[in-house]
This record gives sequence, structure tokens and C-alpha cells, in this order.
Amino acid sequence: MFKKIIMLLLLSVVFAHAIKEQNIKKVTDTKVRKVLLVLKDKSLSQRQKEQKSIRIIDDLFDYYTMAKISLSKRWKSLSKNEKAKFTNAFEKKLKHSYLDKLRLYNNQRVIIGDVKKIKYNRITFETQIIGRDGTYKVIYLFYKKKNKNNWFIYDVNLVGVSIVQTYRKQFSEFLKTKSFNQLLKSL
Repeated sequence: MFKKIIMLLLLSVVFAHAIKEQNIKKVTDTKVRKVLLVLKDKSLSQRQKEQKSIRIIDDLFDYYTMAKISLSKRWKSLSKNEKAKFTNAFEKKLKHSYLDKLRLYNNQRVIIGDVKKIKYNRITFETQIIGRDGTYKVIYLFYKKKNKNNWFIYDVNLVGVSIVQTYRKQFSEFLKTKSFNQLLKSL
């Protein structure tokens, strides 16, 4: 259950609106604080909390890139229309997962860490979630679009496990025995 709460908080940080490198920490911290305030607001219904939280976080993740990475080599064989449908379905799946975890929030603390440039076009941003069961590291992976100074999140590493790589493995296994259309319907 605690891992679900962690997932909630990591997705609540940021969900495609680009940010500048120098603003990654500030923007992320601001979004975390806003979502935590929404979750603590007793005057809001659960549905209102969910809607407000999605509005806060729904502008930083690059769903297209996440979908592309999650399908790996299979992505190239898809038509433009199939790519669009998959990206949309994948985005909805991530948001649905986020909303499920939102209901589990129970006043966990979030500590904002440091931004580290690991390559000229890759940055990691580390946070820690402190709850009753312990402290968990969450690392957001940002990339810079070619020829631009805009950064997007393309993956999140939760306690050493990549969300996108986890989906990639699941989708690969699924597609060994089933069709792409069946995968699309399952999302």
C-alpha cells in the first residue's frame, strides 16, 4: 500500500509543458506543494481533489516519448494513427493509476532533493517520500528536446524501478501472444 502512495506522490509532482533547466527544481517543488495542499483541503470532495490535482500536474510529462519508449522496437511498425491512439490510451492509463493512488494519500512528507545533469540532454531530479513505513527515493528523469532549451519528464524511477521500463516489459510480454489492438483495448 505504501508503494501505491509513493506512486501517487511521484505522479503528483509532474505530468507536455516544457520547462527551462534552471526552473526544474522550483517548478517541481511548487507543484508538489500545490497538490499536497489540495489533498489536505477538507472542503473539497474526492472528485474535486482528483480534478484539481490532475490540472496541477498535467503539463510536464512527455506522454508521447513515454509511450514510444514503453513499446520499444514495436513503435516503429505502428502507423501515425496507431501511435496517436496508443499515446492517448497510455496517458489515460497513467492518469487512472495516479487517481487510484490519490485516494491513498495519508499526509506523507516529501523532501525535495537536487537536480543533477548527467548528460548535456539528461537531468535527474531526486525527491524522497517519508511515510510511516520508511523513506523512499523517487528520481524524475528529464530530457531536453533537440535544438531547444525545453525539458520534459520521460520516466520516473521509484525505489530503483523505472515506470516506463516496467510497462515496456509488460507490453513486450503481452505482445508475444496478443495483437497490438488487444493491447490497446487492454489499456
